[in-house]
Amino acid sequence: MPAPTKAQLEPIVSGFMQQNGLRGENAPDLAGAIADVVAQSLTMFMSQVKVAPGIPCSPAATAGPGRLM
Repeated sequence: MPAPTKAQLEPIVSGFMQQNGLRGENAPDLAGAIADVVAQSLTMFMSQVKVAPGIPCSPAATAGPGRLM
């Protein structure tokens, strides 16, 4: 499952901002910036969490077949 993109997150962030009373001339720009940061963070997180089946740890600590990708 890929991480959500900025375009997918921006309406959600805008809704949260309106719900909490954050309005103004630059509110759409702020929503876009927040959505971009969250999308990039989730992409980086998802790229680090890909793990092969098994127990991911050093070979000396276990005899399991797991390894980090």
